[in-house]
Amino acid sequence: MSRRNAFAVAGGAAASMLVPAKAQAEETFPVLRPGRPGEAGLDHAALDDLDEVIESRMGPDPDAAFPGAVLLVARHGIIAKHTAYGHAQTYRADVPLGQPRPMRPGTLFDVASCTKIIATTASVMALVDDGTVSLDVPAARWIPEVPDAVTVRRLLTHTAGLWEWQPTYLWAATGSDAVSYVTGLPLRYGVGDGRHYSDLGFMLLGEIVRRASGRSLPDHAHREVHRPLGMESTKFRPRRRGGVAATSLGNQTERQMIETGDPYPILGDRGVEDFDGWREHTLVGEVNDGNSAYAFNGEAGHAGLFATAHDIAVFAQTIANGGGYGHQRVFAGSTVDEFTSDAFHSGQGLGFWTHRFDDVPGLGGGGVGHSGFTGAEFAVDRGDGLVVVLLTNRLHPQLPAASVEPTWRTVREGVGKALSRAK
Repeated sequence: MSRRNAFAVAGGAAASMLVPAKAQAEETFPVLRPGRPGEAGLDHAALDDLDEVIESRMGPDPDAAFPGAVLLVARHGIIAKHTAYGHAQTYRADVPLGQPRPMRPGTLFDVASCTKIIATTASVMALVDDGTVSLDVPAARWIPEVPDAVTVRRLLTHTAGLWEWQPTYLWAATGSDAVSYVTGLPLRYGVGDGRHYSDLGFMLLGEIVRRASGRSLPDHAHREVHRPLGMESTKFRPRRRGGVAATSLGNQTERQMIETGDPYPILGDRGVEDFDGWREHTLVGEVNDGNSAYAFNGEAGHAGLFATAHDIAVFAQTIANGGGYGHQRVFAGSTVDEFTSDAFHSGQGLGFWTHRFDDVPGLGGGGVGHSGFTGAEFAVDRGDGLVVVLLTNRLHPQLPAASVEPTWRTVREGVGKALSRAK
């Protein structure tokens, strides 16, 4: 059996066109549809070479970089490549499966910190558009315990001075308790004193979305962004287990972080032994992130979203289009411009990471996107109309987990080659 599973053209075309209306726009925006690389201005052979790149780093054994992946490449709305590789699950706990579950193009992934963009940042964009949230108003307007110098913009750009990470679940059993715990911590840095990537900041943003909109983050993101775009597979806490890529065996990484204080010192006097909720099974359909799982019941602003490569590509295409998709506009063009531009620091926009295609031969530089700890990557270049999504299950079956960055860089270089060869 081939280790690849290519995109089903007819089904993909139908799914791409099912876009419920949120607000009809006067203009019509490109929507994703399957096509040939040449139609997208991409070289077929260069895209085919990416199969070998991914398969050379993939395997069912724990020492491989990842057991499976899904890659999607689109340009100007034409899906030139949508391929699944390997397996979605190869182990249950530490026992190899007799029949590993194959990866499919429509496999659902825990996208980890891509939640920060596809759910939380997107929700803030919608709230900015309707006038509910202003970027430069103190976050204390919605969460009074937050210092006045911390604005929504500071939270989005990781310049609020917050700690990067803490195991909130050692002190908090609910999302409300976790927010109180986070706001009770002293700032680690001065507000505006550099960029310090913070999960805690996006926990607070998720809470701001809830308080400002009157709806939970999952409900607001679904109503305002995911459902209007037809992203029906995108959700927090998916009910199904079949068709979902496995991640880690419990929370081995976070246990190590608490035990060692690496890479962040742990505040307070509680440790691994003070928490009795540790998961010891292979995670399938449960968010990998411990703070999201244990404190926020899988619905946090920093992690918890599950999505397919196609749904992420739909969101990315909307950004490439300047906020519209099909016959509707989801975000104002000016909002997309502001959120995807460098903010206080090069490489960081409002939520989005910028310069995702810099130093890639064949590409014009720029590009925005994000990554996720579980092995998720996406990037979109508005100038070239280019969308690239790579989803892997690198945490499966267990530690140590290899970085997906070398594969992601080679994929971007391959896409750059496909673009330059076709010119």
